[in-house]
Amino acid sequence: MVGVDRVQAVAGRRPRRSGRLRRLLPGLGSLKRVELVVFSRMMATFIRAGIPILDGLEVVRGQAVSGLFRETLDDVAADLRSGEPLSAALRRHPRVFPLLYVDMVVAAEATGELDVILDQLARYLEQAEGTSRRVRQAMLYPSIVLGLAAVVVLILMIVVLPSFVALFEDFDAELPLPTRVMLALGSFGGSYGVATVGVLLVMGVGAFLARNLKPVRRLRHWLIVRLPIVGRLVRLGIEARFTRTLGILLRAGVPIAQAFDISTSGTGNDEYVRRLAPARDGLLSGDGITVPLRTSGLFGPLLIQMITVGEETGTLDVYLGEAADFMDGDLDYRTKQLVTLIEPMLIAGVALVVGFVALSVVTPMYTILREIR
Repeated sequence: MVGVDRVQAVAGRRPRRSGRLRRLLPGLGSLKRVELVVFSRMMATFIRAGIPILDGLEVVRGQAVSGLFRETLDDVAADLRSGEPLSAALRRHPRVFPLLYVDMVVAAEATGELDVILDQLARYLEQAEGTSRRVRQAMLYPSIVLGLAAVVVLILMIVVLPSFVALFEDFDAELPLPTRVMLALGSFGGSYGVATVGVLLVMGVGAFLARNLKPVRRLRHWLIVRLPIVGRLVRLGIEARFTRTLGILLRAGVPIAQAFDISTSGTGNDEYVRRLAPARDGLLSGDGITVPLRTSGLFGPLLIQMITVGEETGTLDVYLGEAADFMDGDLDYRTKQLVTLIEPMLIAGVALVVGFVALSVVTPMYTILREIR
C-alpha cells in the first residue's frame, strides 16, 4: 500500500509543459498502439535480462518513430532519475499510457512481476489492435460506397439540376415532382448551408467537450450497452477486456481484490463499474468470484461456467484467458456477420437515393421532349 500511495502522490504533481499543450490540442496526444506494443515487449525483455530500466528506456527512445513518444520517454526517464517509480512517471502521460496500462504497472511493481505484466500487456494490445484493424477493414467498403454516393448526389443537385430550371422557364413547363424536391433541397443548401453547417459544428464541438462530464458519460455508457445489435458487440468487447485483464493480473500473482478493481476500471464503462461494485463487496466477504459475477447479471452462462471450473480447479487465470479468447473470436464473427448484413442494405439504400436523383434528372428531359413535339 505504501508503494501505491507514493504513486498516487507523485502522480498529482505538476505536469510538464508538453502535457499542457496536448491537453489544449488533444489530437497531438494520439499514439499508434503498435508503438506501445513495441515499448512493452522491449522493456519486458530488458527487465527479464537484468538491464536497468533507464538503459532500456534509452534504447526504446532511440528506436521510437513518433516524436511525441520520444518526448514522452524523455519525461519518463527524467522522472525515474528523480526517484519516482515507473508507474508514476507513466501516469503523467495519460494520452500515451492508458489508465488500465498504468494500473497494471502499479500492480506489477507491488508483486515484482513487471516483466511478466509488460509482456502480457504487449499481447493484450496486439490482440486489441488486431480486432480494431479487422473492424476498420470491414467498414472500409461501406464507407467508400457512401462517400461516392454523396459526391454523385451533390454534383447532380448543384451542377446538373439547376440547368433544367432555365429550360423549363423557356418552355413554360412545370417541373416534375422529383425535380422540384431536389431543387428545393439544393436551394435550402445554398441559402442556409453555411448556417446549417455552423449549427452542426457547434453541436458537434459541444457534444465532444461534454462527453466526459459525469452525467453525460453515464448516460452514454448506459445507452451504448443497450443499443440493439451494436450493444451486444460493445458488451462482448467489454467482457473480453475484463476477463483478459483479470487473467493477466492473477497470472502475475496480483491479489484477486486488487486485480478485480483494476479489471473493473479497465472496462471503461461506468455502467459496468456501477454494477460490478456489489460483486467486489461479495468477493471481499469470501463468496469467491463466481457468485458475485453471476449476481451482477453482466456475464453470460458460458463465461460463468468457465470461471466456476477455473475457481474450483485453482486455474482461474487460465480459464479467464480462454474465455477472453473465445469472446474475442465471437466478437470478430459477429462483427463480420453485421458487416455482411449491412453491405447489401447499404447498397440498396444508396441505389434508392441515386435512383431518385437520376429520376429527377431524366424526367425533365422527357418533359422537355414532349414540349418540343
